[in-house]
Amino acid sequence: MSILETLKRVITGPQPQLVPDLGRNDRCWCGSGRKYKACHMATDDRKRSAARTGAVARPAGRGF
Repeated sequence: MSILETLKRVITGPQPQLVPDLGRNDRCWCGSGRKYKACHMATDDRKRSAARTGAVARPAGRGF
């Protein structure tokens, strides 16, 4: 990584992670073999809604 690329990353911030656009009954993108709705759909929906509102996505877990 060059100095120019490093400076660009510092100024612009981290690259947003792309959330795949899959149907509910498609196989999950993670390769688990499970349906998307039973695997990563809830997590990806939280990421999408946080990106729309400009909020920071929190990791999944208990609300404590």
